[in-house]
Amino acid sequence: MSGIAGQLGNNEAAVSQILENISHRGPHGTVTFDEGSIHLGINELNVGGDSREGSHSASKGKKAVVLDGRIYNEALSKYSDAEAVLSLYEQFGDRFAEKIDGDFACAIRDGSSMILARDEAGVKPLYYGHDNEGNLCFASEAKGLAGISSDLKEFPPGYIYSRQIGFRRFVSTAVSTPDVTTYDQAKSILRELLEKAVEKRMRDNAVTGVLLSGGLDSSLIAAMACRIRPGIQCFTVSMEDGVDLPLARDVTAALTLPHHVRMFGNDDISKVLPEAIHYQEMFEESCVHGAIANFLAGQFIKGKSSCVLTGEGADEFFAGYDGQYKAASNQEEVAAICDTLINVAHNTALQRLDRLNAANGYESRTPFLDAAVMQFARKLPLAWKIHGEDRTGKWILRQAFEDVLPEHIIYQTKRFFAQGSGVAYVMREEAEKNISREELDAFNSQKGNPLLSSVEELYYYRFFKKTFPCNSFDRLVGRWDPLRPDFFPRWEKRI
Repeated sequence: MSGIAGQLGNNEAAVSQILENISHRGPHGTVTFDEGSIHLGINELNVGGDSREGSHSASKGKKAVVLDGRIYNEALSKYSDAEAVLSLYEQFGDRFAEKIDGDFACAIRDGSSMILARDEAGVKPLYYGHDNEGNLCFASEAKGLAGISSDLKEFPPGYIYSRQIGFRRFVSTAVSTPDVTTYDQAKSILRELLEKAVEKRMRDNAVTGVLLSGGLDSSLIAAMACRIRPGIQCFTVSMEDGVDLPLARDVTAALTLPHHVRMFGNDDISKVLPEAIHYQEMFEESCVHGAIANFLAGQFIKGKSSCVLTGEGADEFFAGYDGQYKAASNQEEVAAICDTLINVAHNTALQRLDRLNAANGYESRTPFLDAAVMQFARKLPLAWKIHGEDRTGKWILRQAFEDVLPEHIIYQTKRFFAQGSGVAYVMREEAEKNISREELDAFNSQKGNPLLSSVEELYYYRFFKKTFPCNSFDRLVGRWDPLRPDFFPRWEKRI
């Protein structure tokens, strides 16, 4: 992880301000590259292990790159992450992004040209806008451009941009996965791809922990990780009545892993809520629920591990959100809901994960969002992911790994992180003490306001506006649940 920033224009001082605004993303040094009208900068986070210091920036002659992310191309293992990006650019020019196996947001300076790119899943964030002189600026977080730009936009995942080519979609060609004809064949390949995804992310010996909720996804990651690093640490946060905690303890007992648990209560939630909303840059209800648990987990992990594995991505790519797809009336609607949940992850679940890691100065890695795993998952029919009359999600994933953990872990029902830890119920109750339904109706009736779906969202929105008063920040917030209306009508979003 790192924080990147830049400007195409004549005000290089803006980059220093952007980097200061996102200094929490990289406490281990700042590097800048200034050449003509192109100004790039980076705040570096070093995660230890064999990972090189300063691995997120590189230069060669008139070329320079700043990178937030990790590059896993085996053929480029002799290079640092940023050097690998530069090498691909030198080989393939503006087709370099499709050749990257990894999670990335980056900027390249090549003489008088600047190129921006972001990975297809949107694991790594990127925002852009213009200052009051019309100069193009970018940053890893929207708050980086606070006070600089009032026309903020999120850089779209899976795109490359330069003034010469405009915005251009790319499709990864860095990996290739086989087509399959049988369910058993698919199970075997899925397991192999996931095990390799974990191994790639642990290759530099920086990963020393797993963020373990007790749910299926993080439990599987812990099971795979401990085969590579026996004794890897597991971290869990929970309230006293959190239903996931006993399951997390069962997982660490079954795998004989050290387990660090932080218990928290109502006072902890109230204390961190404003800060979590500020760092997350969101007010969407379910994302704020998860933000509290993630933020407290980050505070707990800080100083104990600088790089952990997490289970994000499994629900999106293997149909884990049964509360959403079970509301569909036919298979076409199920497919549409599952695709929507994949497409919005970049500015909902993944944004929450990224921001709250960065706020606490550590890096997380997501094996379920490995390029090969995602590509293969997209090839699988929904009937292999959703099974039986109960329409149990993630079926092929469960069966691929049913021998590695106790049955009640493998076949447990889906719970959101905030539900399993106990956060969601407490936060709903607190919001209802502070906001009335009448206040919500009055807010929603005012033209120009985002359409909020609950008193909780209005409660969170008021915290959000204290640090993000500019309306352009409102329009960056994503709606996670496809069953709820958008914050803004689609025609408004195009203005």
